[in-house]
Amino acid sequence: MKPQFDTLQQLWHMAGHGPYVWTAVLVSLAVLGWLLIRPVQQQRANLQAIVRQAQREELQQAASTQQAEGGK
Repeated sequence: MKPQFDTLQQLWHMAGHGPYVWTAVLVSLAVLGWLLIRPVQQQRANLQAIVRQAQREELQQAASTQQAEGGK
């Protein structure tokens, strides 16, 4: 079995198609990376928002409880 390219330079140039091919490979890898990383970032942001909302609601409930006890 003979390899398609004998040298790394031939692999890089690909008979003149190298710039197109390697650009397409880099763009594809960038998009795949974004598709993997972005949902994780969104999930973290959503969880942080939920925690902040729960803390805010807890503080509001504590404040309303103190007002009710103080108003007696």
